[in-house]
Amino acid sequence: MKTLKKLVEYGFYLFIFLLPWQTRLIWRDATLNGFTYEYGRASLYGTQILLWVLLLLGVVILFKTKLPAASVNQFLYHLSRPAGLIYCLLVGGLLVATLSILWAIDSDIALYRAVVLLQGGALFALVVHLPFRLERLAISWVSSAVIQSVFAVWQFFTLQAPAAKWLGLAEHLPTVAGSIIVQTSSERWLRAYGSLPHPNILGGFLTIALLLVVLLAFQAKSRIQRLLVAASLLIITPALFLSFSRSAWIAAAVTFILLGAWIFRRHVADSTQTFGFIVTTIVVTVGVLTGLLFEPTMTRVLGSEQHELDSIQLRLDYQHQAWELITARPFGGVGIGNYTVAINRLIDSTWSGYLYQPVHNIYFLIASEIGVVGFSFFALAFCLLVFGLLRRADRLGNVILFLALGAILIIGMVDHYWWSLEFGVIVFWLFLALNLRILRNLDSS
Repeated sequence: MKTLKKLVEYGFYLFIFLLPWQTRLIWRDATLNGFTYEYGRASLYGTQILLWVLLLLGVVILFKTKLPAASVNQFLYHLSRPAGLIYCLLVGGLLVATLSILWAIDSDIALYRAVVLLQGGALFALVVHLPFRLERLAISWVSSAVIQSVFAVWQFFTLQAPAAKWLGLAEHLPTVAGSIIVQTSSERWLRAYGSLPHPNILGGFLTIALLLVVLLAFQAKSRIQRLLVAASLLIITPALFLSFSRSAWIAAAVTFILLGAWIFRRHVADSTQTFGFIVTTIVVTVGVLTGLLFEPTMTRVLGSEQHELDSIQLRLDYQHQAWELITARPFGGVGIGNYTVAINRLIDSTWSGYLYQPVHNIYFLIASEIGVVGFSFFALAFCLLVFGLLRRADRLGNVILFLALGAILIIGMVDHYWWSLEFGVIVFWLFLALNLRILRNLDSS
């Protein structure tokens, strides 16, 4: 049993390390108005297979473990505790999302997306009960982020993201329509992707990585450990900048300000000095890159070029469309994964296919797809979790994980990938689970 648990634990660290690589088999393709339609595709990812193996081994461990019999009173007691109530609310949200297959506009898409969501829920259950060390998880995430960052910086300065079938990489060039760029008055700059499908997703991944770098910096004891942490910081920060993801920049800034306030309130000299070094390194790096890339940086910050203005207007259009769907089908929604299909069939069928995207707000997106009933389950769970931890997280590791979830929720206000894409769903449920573990442990103590 001990060997099996170790296998699951280290398999989990491997899963975290490999998570950004998007190697997949597309077993059902989709088109919409003549364009390839990502949100209608069904895929089998390499990391998915590893996750299923871990889940299967987790079930084996559960069956081999002799659980103590619990009385009805004990069950009700645990249910009344915040962690137990949140668990039940999340299960309720998953149930509503799964049932939405029955009334979805496209039941095939809904079935696939429900499986992806339930897979996230299964990972959540595994992580809540899995014995692991946060430091090792952080090392896996940061190591993966360093590789992504080196690749991302190379992409930006060579102005290309090459295709590689077996690594799940698609080609992106600044001169090719569909590539995500920064358009200045005279140049087109390719934003850094890493191995992920969009620069904004890379930005979200690296924002969490920077928070975990802080954790490793505080835990570093030897000179070599401190050098590795400093090197990671100097590699990840430029890549986050070169993703040109405004949502990730904002999330990183907000979470670091909050983390700094928490650290300085503790009045520990060594902690203040370490965090000050990290922030100074980030600020200097960002300052140098801003000076070198002043025009594309100001274009992203000010949104003054026509390409940026068009993007902002399109996002506003998505918000209006989402509200139309919510008011048209308030209780059950249009079915999980069916947002873009619903826009095409119920609101506007004349757009070019590439314009059909989920609304860039996970809260509107969830309410649109599974209705206000399903959304209420998730919203109440999030609120209970956040308020349960807000004043009680008193250790650095707990605060880092709480702020990582905060970064996810902030980015979720202006992007959709935590709900609409495989990678985002996994990360979302992973950090929900990590924070519920904290709350459960606080309740127990």
